[in-house]
Amino acid sequence: MSSSSTSASAVSGAVAANERIRALVDAADGTWPAEAYEVLLLEWAAALRSDVDRAA
Repeated sequence: MSSSSTSASAVSGAVAANERIRALVDAADGTWPAEAYEVLLLEWAAALRSDVDRAA
């Protein structure tokens, strides 16, 4: 896999995780799903970190 397609997949992973975070926040109905939010933040951070590691 080329570095540009690898970076693109990392970015798309971060975008997908961000969309899941937005959906979770939008669906919160007075109760905060802290554990689910934390998991999604970790997925998002891992995707971003992957992209940064490849760029370095």
